[in-house]
Amino acid sequence: MRPKLSGWAQKVISDKKLRKAKATAATRLLALTLATQTDISGSLGPGGHGIALNTLAAQVPADAGELQHLGDQLTQADWLADAALTDTHLTGRLTERVLPLTCPLRA
Repeated sequence: MRPKLSGWAQKVISDKKLRKAKATAATRLLALTLATQTDISGSLGPGGHGIALNTLAAQVPADAGELQHLGDQLTQADWLADAALTDTHLTGRLTERVLPLTCPLRA
């Protein structure tokens, strides 16, 4: 199981568009986190309601301002679409291009 998980994570963080955009380690870590926090359609969070910022802060060491910047980088790299950062959640969806790299939440 570990080699499969490691290989999957490597595919996510070494995505060609992230490499071309020279994404930082924090951006890649956010991409990996988002790939595990989607529903089957690619919407972020359970039921597509977004991911709580305190959950993201525990996994990606960044404040709200930095999360906005990281989200913008993922949007520019065609990873994230319709991204919106509120006081409590990051909402949006992953693009069709990266859906094969996701590990959707169970319903």
